[in-house]
Amino acid sequence: MEFVIETMQPDDWPAVLAIYAEGLATGIAAFMTEAPDRADWDDGHLAVGRLVARGEDGSVLGWCALAPVPDT
Repeated sequence: MEFVIETMQPDDWPAVLAIYAEGLATGIAAFMTEAPDRADWDDGHLAVGRLVARGEDGSVLGWCALAPVPDT
């Protein structure tokens, strides 16, 4: 399978959300129990470093995004 890494686009949100929710359903992907809405997700991630892995057909296969880490 071939794929490309590209900058996440606004239209990718439904696929990103579906992948996020699938990970949460395992109970081991995060401490959260529900996927956030888009506004909350945007607020929790940096504007840079949002990437998707896109398949040959244009579908989103996976994603990653940078989030700030608070000083301790």
